[in-house]
Amino acid sequence: MRHFLSVLLVLCAACGSSDFRSCPTTHTNPTKQLYNDVVIELIEQRLYDAYLPREDQQVIWQHFATVDHLEPTAADSQWHHAQKVHFQQQLYQDTVRFQTFYLRTVGAYTAQLAGLPTQFTALQAGPKILARLAARITALTPQSPQAVLDSLNTVQRHMPAQEFQLCTAKLLPLPATQRAHEAGGTITLSSVVFNAPQDQALLAYGWQCGPRCGFGEVLWVEKVNGRWHIKQAEQIWIA
Repeated sequence: MRHFLSVLLVLCAACGSSDFRSCPTTHTNPTKQLYNDVVIELIEQRLYDAYLPREDQQVIWQHFATVDHLEPTAADSQWHHAQKVHFQQQLYQDTVRFQTFYLRTVGAYTAQLAGLPTQFTALQAGPKILARLAARITALTPQSPQAVLDSLNTVQRHMPAQEFQLCTAKLLPLPATQRAHEAGGTITLSSVVFNAPQDQALLAYGWQCGPRCGFGEVLWVEKVNGRWHIKQAEQIWIA
């Protein structure tokens, strides 16, 4: 079922998020605004619907448990998107039903990011997906590709959990005694690298949702009409 939902994420990349209610933000710092916008999109659209209340998740899982085909179709993707829009609008600002996610900002937890190599030359010589990322890094900041890779391998400490402004979930700092996969799971973000005009950027993240549940991606994000959106995601590892 997890594979089924993963493929739906890819199929519905063109569905857009225009029907989701937009969460307002008061951040004026460009980096904090980017983190806030991206985490909202991750939680609502990329993390296997983990932010939804259990009864909403059951509607989706039960529906796809009854389909008679192994690979999702365009109709599956459209149904899933419509349900997600409906549930997101219902949950909006209903804080009693919010799921809790945790944010990791301390320690050298690069393994919970995208699992990238440490040297840019190794990235260039890697499999196709890594070589494609190397080309994206070079296009974004041609003068300092190694510095960009270093940032993608660095856990961000710039924005603590309490500064995020979310409308459909809670984000708390990860306590030392908390298991990373409890509640909605734990999100680890990298530092951000902007292009010169600061309208595009790269960052990495990892999500842990269980002992063998989670994935890490590198995100190419773009600022459109004053808000940041994920333009492309390269999944580097999955558990």
